Amino acid sequence: MRVCLIFPPATDPRAPHLALPYLAAVLRRAGVATTLVDADLGGLLWLLRPESVAHHLRRAAQAPPGHDADEIARLLRRGERLLEDVPRALGILRDRVQFYDPHAFAFARETIQDAVQLAAAGTRVRYDLCPIRYDVAGIDEQRLPDLIAATADPRANLFEDHWREVLLPALDGERPDLVGLSIVNRQQILPGLALARRLKARGHRVVIGGTVFTKFVGPLLARPEFFAHFADGLVAYEGETAILALVEALRDGRDLAEVPNLLSVADGRVRMGPTRVEDVDALPTPDFAGLPLGDYLAPEPVLPILVGKGCYFNECKFCDIPFINHVSRKPYRVRTTQRIVEDILTLNERTGCRHFVFTDEALPPRLLERLAEALEPYRDRDLSFVGYARFERGFTREVCAKIARMGLRKIFFGLESGDQATLDHMRKGIRIEDVRPVLGHCREAGILFHIFSMVGFPEETEASARTTLRFFEENADVIDHPGNTFDIHPFGLELRTGYFADAAQLGVGVPEEALAKDFVIGVRTGWSNSRGLSQDEVMALVARYGAVLRTIYARHHNTPLHLWPGFEEYAILYGDHYRGRDFPYRTALPEDSDPRPFTIAWNPAAATERGDGLVQVASRTGAVAVGEPVFGLLAAPRPCRVGDFLAACAAIEGGEADPAGTRAAINAMIGARLLQITLARDGPAPRAPEQRVPEPAIA
Repeated sequence: MRVCLIFPPATDPRAPHLALPYLAAVLRRAGVATTLVDADLGGLLWLLRPESVAHHLRRAAQAPPGHDADEIARLLRRGERLLEDVPRALGILRDRVQFYDPHAFAFARETIQDAVQLAAAGTRVRYDLCPIRYDVAGIDEQRLPDLIAATADPRANLFEDHWREVLLPALDGERPDLVGLSIVNRQQILPGLALARRLKARGHRVVIGGTVFTKFVGPLLARPEFFAHFADGLVAYEGETAILALVEALRDGRDLAEVPNLLSVADGRVRMGPTRVEDVDALPTPDFAGLPLGDYLAPEPVLPILVGKGCYFNECKFCDIPFINHVSRKPYRVRTTQRIVEDILTLNERTGCRHFVFTDEALPPRLLERLAEALEPYRDRDLSFVGYARFERGFTREVCAKIARMGLRKIFFGLESGDQATLDHMRKGIRIEDVRPVLGHCREAGILFHIFSMVGFPEETEASARTTLRFFEENADVIDHPGNTFDIHPFGLELRTGYFADAAQLGVGVPEEALAKDFVIGVRTGWSNSRGLSQDEVMALVARYGAVLRTIYARHHNTPLHLWPGFEEYAILYGDHYRGRDFPYRTALPEDSDPRPFTIAWNPAAATERGDGLVQVASRTGAVAVGEPVFGLLAAPRPCRVGDFLAACAAIEGGEADPAGTRAAINAMIGARLLQITLARDGPAPRAPEQRVPEPAIA
């Protein structure tokens, strides 16, 4: 028996996902030949080939005006530069020096996102990496008829050429006995099911797994047409034992009804095998063999590590993790410290990887402390880690020092709200008075952190929401650091949560049409909060609070995305690289009292156009029109001090000096990623990409 496991588009392939390597480890341990294919990474790299970019440029130039006309115009202004910039961008993200220049990094990410957006220009698809998005106009992936229609239309699939020319012929040649696809997020639904449909049509036996369809066991049991179009089977819940049992059943000709967690069709009806909950401590070390670890969008491999499944707290009313894990009697199943250490050391030996992401929803401080003690003899391997945690009192000064010595570089904390009453309302189980001490202990130990927060919970008042903003205002002294990141998001109502179950009692109204779908994922918009903030009020507050925080944290956070990358894989790489080093990059002009010289220059990823004595400069997040003299001043970067720079700007303008107004205007352009600023270094600067001045197009 031969099995091929595929991770489909569309995510942000910074590193491999954990699902397939665990399945591969189980199958290979049993002697089953198993191939791993990251079609997400392969599909993206296909779209980024020079010939693909050139084709997309020609198509975009001929596209009729649409809702994205302004963005297409900006991309076309970059024009042929993208053909040079895309290979350069991939090189930066994989380079162990250039990657750590955040301006080069930002150029690379923006360039790749521009190329991705260009690939979708003039089509029905909206595709992006940040935030991850794959939508098709007129299609609701929560409706089965829409899924059937969209996956039958090659025009709704950006990866059709890659599959037709590369992926499908390779599988036709290999002819595996079973092809498995793992669909783990909403953005993978349309391309994932399209790929499953292509494979099934070519005679492959297809099984789908992953967390997305685990939520829809009930609806799937009533919809045999889903299987007629997309798969011969679907594994719900956990798949390690299930896929091995499926392979054995196919090999021996046994009834598939015996396969645990498997939904399949017999006599026109969907049936399901017995429910199986994995013993997580019995799982083998995940096996990444066959995945191209050097091709991901990072300079070094960063691998995921499973500590446990579920959540040890398991009570937050906004979270659907309790539902996903409800088949287990234990809310949190944990591998022993010895097994976790074996996984880390084995993967370090097999792949040379030093950087690991703990994939758990929340890591208990005592568990991290035990892990630090067990890894102490291996400190010479220079391992580093990142993970998620709750604001627990157990993160004491001593514990934080110990886990920092282990190599924990950053923790992602869920604050959710700065208001204790709101935290109690959602059953978060933390105390506001514990948060600042935990952050302080992390900072003392050199552990960076991210803080998640939200606005717009059921029954939340504007006063409560303002308390969340006040938390960030009052704790700026401990939070403000280039490697510490934070966000305030609008609350989204998820199904299968405590808040949804109590919706009527909370004055939350959900339109019937929002629930009258085959596979309802969540109700992000359209629901009403009669005892709290409306969605329009929430969006207005989020925008207002974002502007306030960018002012308070202007030195390092005056941008929609932080200079220090916030994604887990990138955060750990930056955290490890800059530990004990100066970070001379800024998102605002230095203070008047700062004597250090700096350079300031246009973002090389910006699109420019000249006309009527002005130069239009546009990035993905903003645009400005400046006179030729100002453009020229910033097009020739050279070291200067802030007073001299403001004076030069005033001289160009030819009017009375307005340092405050000039500073505000420059900071706004930096915040929109139109300009980049770097302070002089105390030591030798790392090699950076050539700061090529954007060539203004002739109007």
